Amino acid sequence: MNDPKQLKDRQEYSALQPSWINKALIEQALRNDGEENPQVQAVDVRRALAEGENYGSTIYRVTAALSDGKERSFIIKGPTVAGLSEATQPSGTFQREITMFTECIPKMEALLEKCAPGRFPPLTPRCYHHATCPVKFLVMEDLRPAGFRLAERKRGLGLRHSLLALRCLARFHAASHALLRQQPELERVLDNMLNVADQGHQDFVKGELEATALACRSWPGFQEIAERLDKFKTISGDVFDKINAPEPGGFNVISHGDFWTNNLMFRYEDGNPEEFRAVDLQLAHVCSPVIDILHLFSNSVSDDVHAHHQDLLLREYHVELRRTLEILGHKAPSLESLQAAMEAHGSYALYFALELPIVKADEGLDLDAVSRGIYTDLLRVLETPDIKKRLQRSLLEYARKGWLPA
Repeated sequence: MNDPKQLKDRQEYSALQPSWINKALIEQALRNDGEENPQVQAVDVRRALAEGENYGSTIYRVTAALSDGKERSFIIKGPTVAGLSEATQPSGTFQREITMFTECIPKMEALLEKCAPGRFPPLTPRCYHHATCPVKFLVMEDLRPAGFRLAERKRGLGLRHSLLALRCLARFHAASHALLRQQPELERVLDNMLNVADQGHQDFVKGELEATALACRSWPGFQEIAERLDKFKTISGDVFDKINAPEPGGFNVISHGDFWTNNLMFRYEDGNPEEFRAVDLQLAHVCSPVIDILHLFSNSVSDDVHAHHQDLLLREYHVELRRTLEILGHKAPSLESLQAAMEAHGSYALYFALELPIVKADEGLDLDAVSRGIYTDLLRVLETPDIKKRLQRSLLEYARKGWLPA
């Protein structure tokens, strides 16, 4: 039987304007931003993203009309309806994001500013307010009024977008490495990416592997790949847990954890991307920096970038990482060691490549169906010509490199 209170909470949270998003909440956010006596006359609340565009949270865009005639816009991020129950919220992801935005990011940006005043732009949008009651939520800077927007998800990031994103990622990683050297306990605070071990997540990954193997059996020349996918399914959880763990004595950073198109925002001038911010830090954890790079390469860059420019992008990432770490007083790993780490962690590229149908599909997929072993929609998307071609190329490459073991 449904708990009446939980049912009421879900109905309230599903409403277009939940009552907890109100004038008092916005006034507190404004006070946290330095406003002395803010007075909000009205708030307009709208869903910021369509259903299926953000899988771990519910995003609202809130426009506040102030008594002085001005307007302020905010992004308010809360858990999904399922996440209203702590039992169903994946591995404390929301608390991890609160820690990142309220503790780690301000300290990382302060380190950069202290060593090079005025040189580095913000790494992420600002966080103005957060709380855990009536639900866990974050009140964030809305980047849209400043001209930021998402790139085209289905097309993937071109070379300009990819270079800008990776240079900014290098600064993020460098600052986080310096912070970890000062506060090594943050590794324990952020912990590992525990959601990999969640049963629901394991079921979903195994469903992706099984569906892709089914598709491979119908593709000429891919029978061996199908067999490898079937074998990999039995060890995937252990492989991913090991790859996501910090490297003892190695070069570790706080990774973004979910570095793909829908979490990357760009500001444009004359149609060209000129400025970048990373959003959504729910999966941030301590590990090798190549995890974020493999993620971007596997499912978020364009086909041209994926086929021809990965080496260039890794070199440019390394140049920016080295420069920033030198400013911060730390030493960067060599390019050769980064290349070796890419090879050592390569099996994780398979994990991200399996998400290509989700990233590039015209319509949202029923992800719960995949976890339950129902693959009709996923198999249909896997036969889309551009997705099929990209995934086939990736699978053959991963098999050749040993990232998809025999």
